[in-house]
Amino acid sequence: FPSHDSGARYWWIAFNGAEFTENIPAANIASMRSGTDAHERIQKLIEGTGLLKQSEREIKNDSPPVRGFADLILEVNNEEIIGEIKTIKDQYFIQRKTEGQPSSSHLLQLLVYMKIEGAKEGFVLYENKNDNELLCIPIEMSEKNQEYIDYVFNWMQEVYKTYKDDIPPKRGYTKSTWTCKGCPVLDACNERQDGVVKITNLKVGVA
Repeated sequence: FPSHDSGARYWWIAFNGAEFTENIPAANIASMRSGTDAHERIQKLIEGTGLLKQSEREIKNDSPPVRGFADLILEVNNEEIIGEIKTIKDQYFIQRKTEGQPSSSHLLQLLVYMKIEGAKEGFVLYENKNDNELLCIPIEMSEKNQEYIDYVFNWMQEVYKTYKDDIPPKRGYTKSTWTCKGCPVLDACNERQDGVVKITNLKVGVA
């Protein structure tokens, strides 16, 4: 899920199929593997509470097309609660702890899963990579969160329609911006026809 405002052209190209080019440093690969190990360890820890209903549940939606895997599904008082596990460095852990809120991208991911599954409650469980401290941030499908995630789904529907109608969106950013230069489908974007329809970039984060 995007960590910053997202352009429609990126998603249109992704829907049409393109080669993604991403340069991931070796240190980042090692970090991702460490994160996978942490997920499995924490899932086993929560399983011991007796509240874990399912781990790695596939979450799917047809229109707009969404597919992902929820880390944790708890069952409390006959209600399902969706949880996401994230491992982060100390400086970011302190920030999450101070703000008492998940990052915008993590919140977006959780709200997408909650909307598809019809869940009223969820949480992001952070682990500090430096000392393994845990921080649980509960999230409710409040009126504000519902309004935001409905906006996100409406935006995705609008972009998905351009794909089905084969109408390319215009660039959401100029070529000189870091967002454009660092885009994993930049080469495919430059090779494709110019955009026709203007769609405002998706705003990531609840205002």
